[in-house]
Amino acid sequence: MRSSRSALLTAPVAVVALLSVTVAAQQRPASPPAELIVTNARIYTMDESRPVVEALAVRGGRILFAGSGGEAMALRGPATRVLDLDGRTVVPGMVDAHAHLLGLGEMLRNVDLVGTRSYDEVVARTAARAKTLPAGAWVLGRGWDQNQWGDTRFPTHDALSRAIPDHPVVLGRIDGHAVLANAAAMRAAGITTATRDPEGGRIVRDAQGNPTGVFVDNAEALVTRAMPDLSREEKRTAIRTAITEMHRWGLVGMHDAGAGAEVLGIYEELGKAGQLDLRLYAMIADDSAAIARAFAPRPRLGHDGLLSIRTEIVWLSRFGHEQL
Repeated sequence: MRSSRSALLTAPVAVVALLSVTVAAQQRPASPPAELIVTNARIYTMDESRPVVEALAVRGGRILFAGSGGEAMALRGPATRVLDLDGRTVVPGMVDAHAHLLGLGEMLRNVDLVGTRSYDEVVARTAARAKTLPAGAWVLGRGWDQNQWGDTRFPTHDALSRAIPDHPVVLGRIDGHAVLANAAAMRAAGITTATRDPEGGRIVRDAQGNPTGVFVDNAEALVTRAMPDLSREEKRTAIRTAITEMHRWGLVGMHDAGAGAEVLGIYEELGKAGQLDLRLYAMIADDSAAIARAFAPRPRLGHDGLLSIRTEIVWLSRFGHEQL
C-alpha cells in the first residue's frame, strides 16, 4: 500500500514535469535548417575521438554537425542542398605555410611554359599570348627548360624576336636562374654589346660578343628592372585570381611570407568588401611604413578572423629570410 500510494503521489508531479517540457519545447524557436548536407562520404575530421564520419551539415559558412547520415538529414529543410558523395573522401581544407599570394597571381598572368618540348613550342605559346595584349605591352612567361628539348643549348632571342617584334618579352627559366629576353625587351632595358656582366651574373653572348637574349642569375635584373610595375588594380585582380586558384586545389589558408604596405592595404580592402575568402596570416615585408600601420595600436586580426598580421619578415640575404 505504501508503495502504491507513493506512486499515486508522484504521478501528478511527473505529468506536470512532462507538460512543462512539452510547453517549453513548443515555445522554443526551431533551429534554422542546414544550408548544405554532405552525406555518404568518408569525412576526415582530425578529431582523435572520432576521426572519420559519414556526413556533415553546414550553415552560415560553418560546419554545424559532423556524424551519421541519419542525424545530418534531421537538419534538412525545404531549401537544403544535399550532396551525396557516393563514398568519396572529404578532408579539411589545407593551409600553405609559406607562399606569396601576389606572386602566385602574377605567375597566373604569365605564359605557362612548363613542359614545353621545344623552343618552337615556347615561341608559339608566347606569340599566342602577345596577340591578346595591347600593342607594346610586356609579355611575361615562366617554365622553359632547354634540357627537355632536342637541343639542350641555351636558346637565342632570334626566333622569339621575329615572332614578336613589337612587344618586349621576358621568359623565366623553370629554376628561376635565367631569363630569355627578345630584342624589344633588351632595347627597353638598354642592353647592348657594351653592357658588362654584373657580379654574380652572366650575359650569354655569341661569338661576336652580342647578347643572345639569355641572362643568368644576377644578370636577370639588367632586364627585369625595365619591366613596369603592376597597377594597384592589376595587383588586386591578381590577388583575387590567386585566391580562386588556391581554392581550386583545396587550400583555404596561407601564410604570406612577405607583404608590403600596398598589398596589406589590398587585403584590407578585400576584407571590407567581403571578398577575402581565404584565411591569411600576412608577414610584413621589411617595410617600416607597413609595420607602423599594422602594429598601431596592436597586432591585427580582422574580417571575421580571416586576416592576421603579427610577424615581420627581415631579409637577411639573397637566399633567405627570418621571422621576427
